[in-house]
Amino acid sequence: MKAVILTQYFPPEMGAAQNRIHSLAKAFHKRGHHITVLTALPNYPTGKIFDDYRNHYKYKENIDGVEVIRSWLYVHRSRNALSSALSYLSFALTAYDVGSREIASANLLLWEYPPPFLGHTAGKLAKRWNAGLVTNIADLWTHALEEQKVLKSRYILEKISAFEKSIMQKSMAVTGQTEGVLSDIKARLPESDPILWPNGADPDLFRPMTPSSQMQTRYDVRGKFVVGYSGLHGRNHNLKLLLDAARILQPENDIVFTLCGDGFEKQKLITYAMQNGLSNVHFHDPIPHSRLPELLSLFDVGVVIHRDLPGLKVVRSAKLFELMSMQIPILHCPVSEGAEIVRKADAGLVVEEEDPRKIADTIISMRNSAKLAEWGKNGRKHVIENFDRNEISLELVQKLEKLVGQA
Repeated sequence: MKAVILTQYFPPEMGAAQNRIHSLAKAFHKRGHHITVLTALPNYPTGKIFDDYRNHYKYKENIDGVEVIRSWLYVHRSRNALSSALSYLSFALTAYDVGSREIASANLLLWEYPPPFLGHTAGKLAKRWNAGLVTNIADLWTHALEEQKVLKSRYILEKISAFEKSIMQKSMAVTGQTEGVLSDIKARLPESDPILWPNGADPDLFRPMTPSSQMQTRYDVRGKFVVGYSGLHGRNHNLKLLLDAARILQPENDIVFTLCGDGFEKQKLITYAMQNGLSNVHFHDPIPHSRLPELLSLFDVGVVIHRDLPGLKVVRSAKLFELMSMQIPILHCPVSEGAEIVRKADAGLVVEEEDPRKIADTIISMRNSAKLAEWGKNGRKHVIENFDRNEISLELVQKLEKLVGQA
């Protein structure tokens, strides 16, 4: 089978979508299929084209046996909705141009939603190649636009929603990352049978390890109880709430907060920490995903946090599974699908409300708890049994093989 994955996000960028799609592409290759990823020049989350890819309209490479074809897009560092729309639209246009010239045929095209503009590209390329179309709904994007007042036009929101429904109806299959996303799909398309394609972790890469003395020195955490966060520093990640908890815990000299990653909100968070004299908070740059376990090994507690919005109740953060896989106890805030996984696995504690005092009290409770090691072991066991990313990817490829064979 010749398969194409169309996505705006792919390694060397770091993120949940990038890692999940990379794993799926490797699974296609492992099953003996010719797999091509049609994607953008890497730029996320910095809003700048990565150095090795600058000054290219088209860029071809091979990553882990996967053919990767990239096309140019407009990049920006603004939170302006128009700038984001221009970025999405530019990639949708160049992806069609490059894809139609570089890829002669395909049996299957799986595309990642959002962004919505890419659906037009996916539909046109699938028709050109006579390929089965698979739409992956990563999150409730339209709901988020409305809840967060990013887009206030009811007319435009309804048009986007209608397009979502239309492209799903034209698809051979629809996949989604969480039960909440699948429920939304079924509510809009009662006749559909969407496939769950959850985030997960590679237990062989993310395994328990003792932190090295070099890493402890580099991150200035030797002898400390480390409350760690690694991931995007964006608006929805609610990290100011974590900083407010750190402010409450300043008298606790043994507790330090280590935040690693990048994003539009990072500089604001650094400024806020400096203005409030948060000497117990340390910010660090992101590191390659392959080296992430070295960083996570420093954490005594791993934080998974986001805003308390209806559209985010369906969230299962990818970082949750990587932390659990490394036997790191979880502090999850607020309630969501991810929080329910923590509870089901008995892998840590959940703070239900956006309350810095309750987060601070929970950190103290976890530091003093005799269950810390037990929570960690429970988390890894749950990931191995239910969220092994390699197994998830292979199972999805096998399901898609059957669908293509039946088409």
